[in-house]
Amino acid sequence: MSEALDAVDLSEDPLVALARYVEVSWHLVDQARALLVAAQRELPAGRIRELHSGPAARVETLVARGRAEGVVRTDLPIAWLVNVLHSVMHSAVDEIHAGRLTSDHAAAHITATVLAAFTPPGKPVPEPGAGAWHRSALRR
Repeated sequence: MSEALDAVDLSEDPLVALARYVEVSWHLVDQARALLVAAQRELPAGRIRELHSGPAARVETLVARGRAEGVVRTDLPIAWLVNVLHSVMHSAVDEIHAGRLTSDHAAAHITATVLAAFTPPGKPVPEPGAGAWHRSALRR
């Protein structure tokens, strides 16, 4: 799992990198959905946080860089934003289990939600897709 996440290029625009990270993370979560549901049911919250510490640290670094570049909000704590990402991902698992979301649509839903949550107030939320990822579109 960490090999796949380590392979994600986080050096480009922070929001582009975040979207790519979500895509790869979602595929890993999707492959281990049953295990994730069981873990959430059986493990204490502290242990789950501990298991997520490596990926969380990568997202924290990415969010900090995004803040420095002015494309990620600064009015909420970084730990909160990272938790939002993980919560949205885990909610996608629940929605698939409930039959309200399909696995092949989940990454796009997660990405759209996270981009909206991470974008600074008053700035337009970038839309995932070919034209929206240019740096000029992200800085409007």
